[in-house]
Amino acid sequence: MGRVTRLVAVVATGIVVLAGCQRDEQGPQAPAAAPSTQEVSPGTLAAGAKVSAPKGEVVLTMSGEIGTHNKGKKLALDIASLEKMRTVRMETTEPFLKRKVTFEGVLLSDLLAVAGVPDSASKVNIVALDDYKVDFNVADVRSSQMLLATKADGKRMPVDKAGPIRIVDSSSLGRNPDLWIWSVSTMRLS
Repeated sequence: MGRVTRLVAVVATGIVVLAGCQRDEQGPQAPAAAPSTQEVSPGTLAAGAKVSAPKGEVVLTMSGEIGTHNKGKKLALDIASLEKMRTVRMETTEPFLKRKVTFEGVLLSDLLAVAGVPDSASKVNIVALDDYKVDFNVADVRSSQMLLATKADGKRMPVDKAGPIRIVDSSSLGRNPDLWIWSVSTMRLS
């Protein structure tokens, strides 16, 4: 009986070794792809264009190292101004609701371009209506699919539902839900 047990052990070990070798030949498994964006509208407001003063309620005020101004040394934007920029759609898992949500809005990289943020800027300080603050590196924002969302599941977001605008980030930075700042009010570039 001892020989049969040893034979079974040897065969089982061989199967495990062969399975491991086969896995190595297939190469490492690719990580799950981050959600991609789909263009909703190409927009009419792009980098270098004059940004008119907002006619509606200001939802975002940008300041600091920006080259585009419409309110003294600041750039004030309402929802209509944001929707004149290229808008995109992204479906991703919302970390607080713990379900898939389809967001629409402006890529932060496009917003920085429209605001005329120079290459010398290194930090974006974002502040919410409740004074919650998050800092991002400008380089990370420019290279990501970070979204300044104006809609969730096709509807505008009221303040009591994380609106009217919020950051949506499906990149590796966005794995930290503390960076998904909602009810964004100001951005300061330095």
